[in-house]
Amino acid sequence: MSGHFPTGFATSAPSPAGRVLALLERVQERPGLTADQLAAELGVGERTVRRYVTTLQDLGIPVVARRGRVGGYHLEAGFRMPPLMLSTDEAVALTLTMAVLAGRDGTTGPADAALAKLRRALPRAVAERVDDVLSAVVPPEHSDRLAAGAAPDPSLLATLAAGVVGERVCRIRHRPSGGPGEDTVRAVNPYGVAVVRGRLYLHGWCHLRRARRTFRVDRITSVQLLPDTFHAPAGLDVADAVATSLATTWDGWSVSVVLDAPLAAVEAAFPRYVGVPEEVDATTTRLRLTTRNLDATVLRLSDHAFAMRVEEPAALREAFARRAAWMTRVAGPSTVDGTNGASGVSDPA
Repeated sequence: MSGHFPTGFATSAPSPAGRVLALLERVQERPGLTADQLAAELGVGERTVRRYVTTLQDLGIPVVARRGRVGGYHLEAGFRMPPLMLSTDEAVALTLTMAVLAGRDGTTGPADAALAKLRRALPRAVAERVDDVLSAVVPPEHSDRLAAGAAPDPSLLATLAAGVVGERVCRIRHRPSGGPGEDTVRAVNPYGVAVVRGRLYLHGWCHLRRARRTFRVDRITSVQLLPDTFHAPAGLDVADAVATSLATTWDGWSVSVVLDAPLAAVEAAFPRYVGVPEEVDATTTRLRLTTRNLDATVLRLSDHAFAMRVEEPAALREAFARRAAWMTRVAGPSTVDGTNGASGVSDPA
């Protein structure tokens, strides 16, 4: 599973704080760089470089400029940066943050070096817990990010990761969705954790339901490792399993529509967490999903240019008719005086 972990940060513009740290790293590793060299590497002006140096000096880090043959910027002789001191929870939280920010974009970049430096600076026991998280968590696609408030408790995540890596059964307490209700306590074989739609989800075998289930990690309030072990399914794509579960396990309506488009085009138009596509033939694809809200599903299914027909339920056709009638009223014919009959707003000249 470790192959899922990203090897590079997303290509977003670094913050000023990030550039200050990047300047410090360059001065430590390559003393003697001049202001113009640092400016070129950081993508800023020389005046900004001097301002960053002042910022570091204000923080008590003695970056000094020298003249002559060995000129450029240096750290004062004998100065050493303090060691990185992180608790296990802090290290796990930092590792998860780096994974989520990087995403699964398939690139190679500075995240490799940053993770390697982080791991080297950690005590062995803490580093092993971090390795568990790296192995157990599937980061998001590069276009996805954690939603606000979705970050889990680091110690809880570390325990789940230990269950995934060690193939140990976990006892979890899970808060139900959809309002107040009693927590459920159940034993789960944890197959993996994935970030999908901005949320962390645990996917595994639920002993209570005797079936695979997906749980939002921010609704898990406690985790306990049990002595029992299990064998995870070989070759399981945890992110795909989570997305499929999100599309097909809602209580309410089972939906099936057929689109006049090849499978690849439908897969590109609909994320797996929206619906599960099945090839009918080379030019036709069936999309299956479940929903609690047919009107919202109409909007979700309308964001494409393919011809489409509803197989089930009949109530979905009624929901499409309601939306069509509303759109017809909004786009109603203009009156002879140039105003729109639905809105009363004058047409632009």
